[in-house]
Amino acid sequence: MRNISFFVHLFEGVFHRGMSNLSAKPRVLITHNAIPQVAIDILKDKFQTVVVKGTPNPTREELLELIPGCAAALWYGHIKVDREVVDAAGDSLKIVAHSGAGYDHIDVDYLKEKGIQCTNAANVLGPAVAEIAIALTLEVSRKTLEGYKAIITGTWLMNHATWMTGHGLSNKTVGIIGLGQNGFAIAKRLIGFEIKRLLYNDLTELEEKARAVKAEFVSKEEIFKESDFLYLCVPLDDETRFLVNKKTLSTMKNTSILINTSRGGVVNQEDLIEALQKNTI
Repeated sequence: MRNISFFVHLFEGVFHRGMSNLSAKPRVLITHNAIPQVAIDILKDKFQTVVVKGTPNPTREELLELIPGCAAALWYGHIKVDREVVDAAGDSLKIVAHSGAGYDHIDVDYLKEKGIQCTNAANVLGPAVAEIAIALTLEVSRKTLEGYKAIITGTWLMNHATWMTGHGLSNKTVGIIGLGQNGFAIAKRLIGFEIKRLLYNDLTELEEKARAVKAEFVSKEEIFKESDFLYLCVPLDDETRFLVNKKTLSTMKNTSILINTSRGGVVNQEDLIEALQKNTI
């Protein structure tokens, strides 16, 4: 429950600075009902909690109905925090705390204009993202899902020397675009696979991190061209939108495997589909 404790301290700090004379508990909107009850109980000790009841996911209409009068919103999921939502909240809203790392669905500029704080939880899911990224890598390269399907459907081939062998990470060149929290966590887990080279690209060279995982800083052009496995670990912004496109895909090896741990908008989906259909990667 470290996350919830963090949000409690965060909200208290905001309210004590600007709302110290309040006699009633500030209202906090929790935008998903999947939050554990123990976490809600922690919040209830300090705040009046309003939990969205939508199942399995809340609707935008529910959020618009419940947010008026709330001093804080603990935001789960990807429903947009736009002008309509902020205006519906009214002057009482002081902070929007997003439970995840990415915030491309939040109109940060408008929140700033209205004097509303916005936070995210950038370092919460690093280990989970890295482990899932490695799992996806092995699933694609070693064909584990295909093998599982062959077993349960009774189509497993016996005595076939090359069927479903795939190719692994050992002695391969691996690239990571974005050596931040997630990229670095992936890099650390790759060390045990005895890869040949670990390349990375970021806004600047990150020498201390690079030394820790024996990574080489290279240009984007080189990392697309040289990588047998390429991980995307960047936030979605104007610089990274459609980072992977027809041009960059055309420079990759046709045996390359692309693992995207970033937002979907980092990849031009139509260009990717075309590249897969044409065996470009």
